[in-house]
Amino acid sequence: MKRSGPSALGGGCSYNEINAGAAGTVTGRTLCAWTLWTVLLLCPLSAQGFALTDVSGNVGYTFRSLDKTGSEDTVSNQLQGALNFKGYLFEPWIATADAGLRATWDRSEFDGNASTNETTITTGDLNLSVLPRSRTPFLLTYQASDSRVDLVSRASPLNTLGNTEFRTSRLSLKQSYFTKQGHRFQLRYDNNSWKQAQPGGEDYEDELFGAEMDLKMPGQTLIAKTSVQNTQRSVLDQRTDIFILNIDHFYYPSRDLRVDTMANVYNSDYKSRQPLNSTNQPNSSTDLNQFSSFIFWRPQDRPLSISGGVRFYGLEGDTTGNRLELTNYSATGGLFYQYTRNLRLDANVDFVSNDNGEASDVSSRGRAGALYQSDIYDLFTGFNYQWYGQGSLSARNARERNDRAVLLKLGHDLQRYWRTGPTSNLRLSLSQVVSGDEQFGDVDASIQRLDHSGSLSWDSSAQGGMSFLQLTLSDARNFGDDESNQQFVNFQAQRTQVLSRLSNLTGNLTVQYVSQDFNGRGDNDRVTGTGQVNYTHSAVFGVPRLRFLSDLRISRTDVANNVDRLEWENRLDYTIGMTEARFSWRYFDLSGDTGEDQQFNLIYFQVTRRF
Repeated sequence: MKRSGPSALGGGCSYNEINAGAAGTVTGRTLCAWTLWTVLLLCPLSAQGFALTDVSGNVGYTFRSLDKTGSEDTVSNQLQGALNFKGYLFEPWIATADAGLRATWDRSEFDGNASTNETTITTGDLNLSVLPRSRTPFLLTYQASDSRVDLVSRASPLNTLGNTEFRTSRLSLKQSYFTKQGHRFQLRYDNNSWKQAQPGGEDYEDELFGAEMDLKMPGQTLIAKTSVQNTQRSVLDQRTDIFILNIDHFYYPSRDLRVDTMANVYNSDYKSRQPLNSTNQPNSSTDLNQFSSFIFWRPQDRPLSISGGVRFYGLEGDTTGNRLELTNYSATGGLFYQYTRNLRLDANVDFVSNDNGEASDVSSRGRAGALYQSDIYDLFTGFNYQWYGQGSLSARNARERNDRAVLLKLGHDLQRYWRTGPTSNLRLSLSQVVSGDEQFGDVDASIQRLDHSGSLSWDSSAQGGMSFLQLTLSDARNFGDDESNQQFVNFQAQRTQVLSRLSNLTGNLTVQYVSQDFNGRGDNDRVTGTGQVNYTHSAVFGVPRLRFLSDLRISRTDVANNVDRLEWENRLDYTIGMTEARFSWRYFDLSGDTGEDQQFNLIYFQVTRRF
């Protein structure tokens, strides 16, 4: 339903009558109050030239039933409703506004109506935008909610309304300014509150003042954000003050050069009058400062690229007399050089300095390496072959550890592709890698490693569907000072079949085997399997827009303390005009080695009418 013009609000003012019959209940009183508040807010605006352009909403009913073995049954009945208004003041470019009201009532029954929960929650919101298309737009957002619990026995697993009466509100104000040069400035204020309705209940309030600046200049951008936040909790008499300042600067004078600089300041003070014990108060403070700058030089037409940066991190904290100090300085640099099409060189170095107020440590690490990749050779048997070699030298110096390492690696790959039919393909891939890692200094170790891997996959598009099969194998073995081996097998099968113009069937199966043995400490074998079958029909019994879905999922594993899972969902969805309905039944079966099997039956029904 759509209405235009200031006079449209004349009929809208009667919406408070929709729940007149329920005015004696909590649901009716709350809904009428929110509706009246919304209409009274918009009616004066109508007299001043407010045009109501759209009125919409929905009403609905939801039923849930949960049956769990070894536990009581739970049944939930829920009513929902929503009403939304949209319009503008005088002209859309002057001010636009929208308001909404949502209400939910839930009644949950446990173990054959032996006990119940009855809960009502209502939410209203208002959004006002002044001069939205100008360089000085202003945005106001307000949202409030009210939860009422008439009967309290226990929390229900079927709804999230809870069993505590509370009220919430959220106010957000944003004033922005855009310059002709594209700069942006913004001031913001946020206030969030959460209050329990009962006397002596918890009160929570969060207030934030913030400012942002975004400057765009030729070859550089500066972004700065700052905020001051205050949080208070009444029950524990807690107060937290937080100050945050973030500054980011990006400098890019050309496509090849870029410098990113960042600075952060974070201060937090937490105070509470509730003592942790007889001598200490639970007060704490945290001061954090951070600065970093990184440079990147990556010319597109040259083989050399360089990057590097510096970083400072400082942390000071005090919690109930326990003080923490930490200072960190670090620097890094690296280069990459494409010597030829097949050979590339790289090197990097890092320096780190740590000081915690009692001890300091300075460490450094460097590495230089090379990688050679051959061309791809087409063998006469139809295979593609490529080999590569890699080597590196590294060194690390620290207060408690100094070592050197040499790494050599040699590997080759073999691949082939077959076309087995007009719409089917077969792919084979084999790989072998041998490597050696020699470490000297404080750590003296020699490790050799041999890896084998292969995969075989087949895909086909025929007979109104698509099929896919893949087998992956791998074997990794370590020798020398670190003996271990690991085997991995993975099989995957998938099929999508179109049964008719309105229905299709899909299924997939995955089986995985893993075996591990570290330093002769015994085998660790594991087999897992997962499968899924999915059937859909978009016009059940020939009824248009009556959709059916059946989804079965199974997972199994043989590890200790495992939990096997079976889940089966059957669902009907129906849409006619502006009415939507859904009915589903979901079955869960959880079983494990402990013998505590659990079965769940969840029945769900929902109908919604939009207007």
